[in-house]
Amino acid sequence: MISNKNEKIRVWQPLALSLMLAIGMLFGYKMNDRDQGSLIEFVDHDSSPAAVGEIEELIRFIETRYVDSVDRDFLVEKAINAVLGELDPHSVYISPEQLRKVNDEMEGTFRGIGVEIFYIEDTVNVISTIPEGPADRAGIKPFDKLIMINDSIVAGQGLKFGDIRKMLRGDIGDELSIKLLSKEKEEKTANIVINDIPVHSVKGGIMVDETTGYIKIDRFGSKTYSEFMDYFQSLTEEEGMKNIIIDLRNNPGGYLPQATNILSQLFKQKGSLLVYTKGNNDRKFEYKSTGKTFFPIDKVSVLIDENSASGSEILAGAIQDWDRGVIIGRRSFGKGLVQEQYNLSNSGALRLTIARYYTPSGRSIQRTYEDMDSYYTDYEDRYYSGEFFSEDSISKGNSKEFETMELKRPVFGGGGITPDIFIPIDSLLFDPFYAEVMGDLPQYVYRKISNGNEEEILANIDQVVQNIFDQYILHKETETNKKELSNLSSYIKDEIRSNLIRFISGDKEMVRLELQSDPFMKAALDYFHTEGKLTDLLDKTILKN
Repeated sequence: MISNKNEKIRVWQPLALSLMLAIGMLFGYKMNDRDQGSLIEFVDHDSSPAAVGEIEELIRFIETRYVDSVDRDFLVEKAINAVLGELDPHSVYISPEQLRKVNDEMEGTFRGIGVEIFYIEDTVNVISTIPEGPADRAGIKPFDKLIMINDSIVAGQGLKFGDIRKMLRGDIGDELSIKLLSKEKEEKTANIVINDIPVHSVKGGIMVDETTGYIKIDRFGSKTYSEFMDYFQSLTEEEGMKNIIIDLRNNPGGYLPQATNILSQLFKQKGSLLVYTKGNNDRKFEYKSTGKTFFPIDKVSVLIDENSASGSEILAGAIQDWDRGVIIGRRSFGKGLVQEQYNLSNSGALRLTIARYYTPSGRSIQRTYEDMDSYYTDYEDRYYSGEFFSEDSISKGNSKEFETMELKRPVFGGGGITPDIFIPIDSLLFDPFYAEVMGDLPQYVYRKISNGNEEEILANIDQVVQNIFDQYILHKETETNKKELSNLSSYIKDEIRSNLIRFISGDKEMVRLELQSDPFMKAALDYFHTEGKLTDLLDKTILKN
């Protein structure tokens, strides 16, 4: 664990701030079918004046009288952000460039050829291709090296990685001629047409035992429900799933209807309240189960952590409030504000908080933001209070106590979803040396096996792991880090094995491997395999550890 506060902040704060940005600015809003038009007009300086307000009047005065030239759009954006900053942490202005990126992510696509790559020793190496994507259809394989794009040699030329990535992108329909060198040292040429590449928000979709399925949801995008149902159907009809584990760890939320549609598949009865929204200027709106479930599911477990927010908390809160299943992990983020999006005339957008989410029992999951500084340092507060490591340290703050709908268990609002079964965080995640080692290993392992026989590697995987481990220690060890490397030896070997499986057998098999040692999964399976009522199970010591 990190020994002093300054070092800890250096490691953890960037993650916390980036998460806040993602959740506050990019996710967690409900679908808005009404055409709101443009609330704020970005006026061309040379256009004829329209009715102007005080902000517009101020900016015009600055333009005409200020000592230096000014960027009008920049000042308008600053003014908007200053106003929104006085409201709440999640009402934000989104620039046109940011909005394009957000829309691509939420729509589940990006433009390209569909490859995942490493840049090693001045050469682009293919890690994997997206199934049925342009690169996959053109015959590009893992471990291929990229030599030439159109008429430009890109291997060994000292080019920036970002410049090469730009060369692999373009407009839909553009054709690229790519020359590659295979792991067998054979040259090949692929003609690839750039297209929209699907980015799936639902992953996993595997059976972890004879009756239990596991589905991971990364975010709630526009296609999340249909992707979820594809896995749901195949696991129930083809593999006999009776119990389901839904993994919402690190899921920052997204479109509300996608979360409620998934919830509706877990409730047999019609009319069960799943979530409702209410605001000062927005009428109360209730989302209820439809009763149209397609596949029978017995027990449910939902995995959450401190990065689970918004839609993730709505799903977990409904499951918990109705005593439909067990929530496992750590207290969630605490984002229960509803945003609507309003398009602006400069192709940007305004996301304005219009209401709050409430779980079926009536609790709000939104953390207080009366003190904005404390709101943005919440992760640090959880760390220093010991909440990440001990269930007894979970802060209830000013939370009001509520009761679940069926079993009348106490639950709390006003600060995220508190899990039924607590899983402490591994303190190594706060260690900068651990982060450095885990960041090194994927490329290191890739390089070590890039010329090897894949079948032989898998057949002798224990020895291969040990050999790569020994080589990595020789590569990494110094006089000052010997003890740290020794303490990390089991983690390093696990990471080597995980990357071997990923590079050779794919992400799905890597997930299957990693879940075998996942304490969240152990708690979920203990719940599924233990007879008794939910209240009895939660009292058992085995589920508290």
